[in-house]
Amino acid sequence: MTGEEMERAIEFLLQSQATLEAQIAETGRQLSAYAETQSEFIEITSRNIDALTAAQTQTDTRLNKLIGLFEQHIVAGH
Repeated sequence: MTGEEMERAIEFLLQSQATLEAQIAETGRQLSAYAETQSEFIEITSRNIDALTAAQTQTDTRLNKLIGLFEQHIVAGH
């Protein structure tokens, strides 16, 4: 291998390394953005589940009252 070929090979390796480092940096940025989005999604989903749980509890309470009234009505012979 001549000196010129060696220089071209070294330049190619350095350019490849620089390209790889840029790709790694971009992947890191994308992963950070994904992690942030995922955290926001988890937070929103958790809030929605909490709201649904509260609504279900309220529905259960009201349904139990209605069942109680219906049972009283049946027992009273109506």
